[in-house]
Amino acid sequence: KIIYVITFFIFSGYYAVLAILISLGMTSSSRVVTVPLRLLTTALMLYVIFKLIKNTKLLPYKKWIYLFFCSFWFLYFLKIIQNYNAVIPLMRNWYEYIFYSFNFSFLPFIMYSLIDFNKYQKTILNALIFSGFVMGLVSFYLYKDVFAMGIGRLNMLRYETGEESLSPLALSYAGGLTIALCLFQILFNKNSSKKNKIYLYVTMVLSFIMFFLGASRGSVIALLFSVIILFYYGNVKNKTKFIILTIASIPIIIWGIAKTGSAIFERSADTFKGGQTVGRIDLWHAALDVFYNNPIFGGTIELVSAPGYEYIGTGNIYPHNFMIETLMATGIVGFVLLLLFLLPGLKKAFELPKKDINFIWVSIVLLQGFTQYSFSGAIYVAILLFFPLGLMNSYNHEKKS
Repeated sequence: KIIYVITFFIFSGYYAVLAILISLGMTSSSRVVTVPLRLLTTALMLYVIFKLIKNTKLLPYKKWIYLFFCSFWFLYFLKIIQNYNAVIPLMRNWYEYIFYSFNFSFLPFIMYSLIDFNKYQKTILNALIFSGFVMGLVSFYLYKDVFAMGIGRLNMLRYETGEESLSPLALSYAGGLTIALCLFQILFNKNSSKKNKIYLYVTMVLSFIMFFLGASRGSVIALLFSVIILFYYGNVKNKTKFIILTIASIPIIIWGIAKTGSAIFERSADTFKGGQTVGRIDLWHAALDVFYNNPIFGGTIELVSAPGYEYIGTGNIYPHNFMIETLMATGIVGFVLLLLFLLPGLKKAFELPKKDINFIWVSIVLLQGFTQYSFSGAIYVAILLFFPLGLMNSYNHEKKS
């Protein structure tokens, strides 16, 4: 039950709560709810970790993974404190970076790497899908009137009406992830009841609505990777079902895009032409400049908009690419430490589904997270990257006798 609750609020469930708070006009005071929620999930993860670690014997390989992982975050925390002591103007309070890192990245990796995957994989998958279903319902209820406006993307709502809304990135990635997980269940779960299949299809419809409203280019790439994985690891029967489902879905999807007025086609086609994308590339160049000037241990933990620093923009911001951000913040040392636990996880994402089809959905989550944090978000909130990386290592331990 605890693992179900933690997983529910890992991504979509959290944003469902946030969407409700925004709709209630609590944008400026949403932390009154979200911070206690994050503190609760932190406490629950710590409880599970202490509960499991007593009965777990770590294999040598896994000890090395933990060493590299903990060393990376120790270096990152030192850089936070160093930036604070150097009076570098940052976007957040120094302790917030540490708190977010623990809640979104450090603890999820540790906790999910300690669980028994065979025992809890259904619990985790069901919680992820149900959180997507809840977020889909909330999004449809709150933003159903947006469809008639033809504004193309949810963030345009503020420009049209002055109304605050949830981040379109949250909607788009949550929608894309839930669509992929539902497809996995439909294609690979042979024992699914008729009632459960109806639930999955309804969840997919709601998820497509979120996907269209968010209209994120990165989530299109993430969903495309997911579709390729589902097709690649399926047997002949699954591949046939997949092709039939795809052919049947294409006209419905096109109709849905036209009906909602989504800008997803335009934004995807304009990936390397739009000003926003050019701005993102500029952020990457600026972050690499910080790295070139501080190659060993990195420079600032974010791009600083202040005199005397390499980046002078409209405000302090992360580079929107977790690998470039790692180079900028922790230099070659931090980047090597990151690769030492990231690359084995990515390797397992392609190897483990061949041994156990249930790892297919874990690979989907990991590649969705890898894609998302390659185009948006900061490493200290990269939960869709570190949570599945933990799961990739969850089978590699033994119970103490």
